[in-house]
Amino acid sequence: MNKRVYHRWTEEESTRLYKFVLRCDRNWTMVQNQFPQFTMLQLQNKFLVMQKQMQSQKQKNTKVERANSAYSAENTDTLQQLMNILSAKSQ
Repeated sequence: MNKRVYHRWTEEESTRLYKFVLRCDRNWTMVQNQFPQFTMLQLQNKFLVMQKQMQSQKQKNTKVERANSAYSAENTDTLQQLMNILSAKSQ
């Protein structure tokens, strides 16, 4: 019976894996040759998890950017209204 051994990926390993997978166009045999301590399934799973995390982070960043741009537009409108009021009073 094989015991499952958990391996905590280092940031360096994760980065190396991600870049290598993209470079070799997901040729998992080549990837496994580069990372012999892992099974092909472990490598594929790790890569997919990293992709999901990156997509999730991109979505969060997009939401923040939209919120910031809406806030900025709101501030611009308010500032313009104040400037109109001030210029009307000075006339």
